[in-house]
Amino acid sequence: MRKLLIGVAFSLAIGGTAAASDYIVVNSTDPGFKRGQAFDAGAKVALGAGKTLTLMRATGEVVTLRGAAAGATVPGARMAAADSARFETLRSLVEPPPTGRTFGARRGGICPAAETLTSLDDIVRTAESSGCKTVARQALDAYLAKGATSNN
Repeated sequence: MRKLLIGVAFSLAIGGTAAASDYIVVNSTDPGFKRGQAFDAGAKVALGAGKTLTLMRATGEVVTLRGAAAGATVPGARMAAADSARFETLRSLVEPPPTGRTFGARRGGICPAAETLTSLDDIVRTAESSGCKTVARQALDAYLAKGATSNN
């Protein structure tokens, strides 16, 4: 049994490393792309003509791709492995929140107010705090809405 558990843990560790990507979908006018979906730099995506796909890196860089008949290519170089934990934190904030009841989401003023989280570092740090993911998600949405974008 112990060997089986070690094998499963090893498989998950390797699988998680292999799944690390460079960009997260934060918005799309094409219903084929869902918020939270991940892409590698240089990937070719089937983005329809006239459609847009807004992506974010762990660094906070945001790019908007515009679709064409031949699709679009995700820009940039591969992300450093050190950014993979930050990437996964941001990805969890971008994906739709879980449905249903969550207990202990905010406990008596422990979480900072969303409007005080103006940098991506503050947002990530708050997301990693116990019970503050909802506040961090709100702050990230505000961060993205303020136009932290560069178009490609």
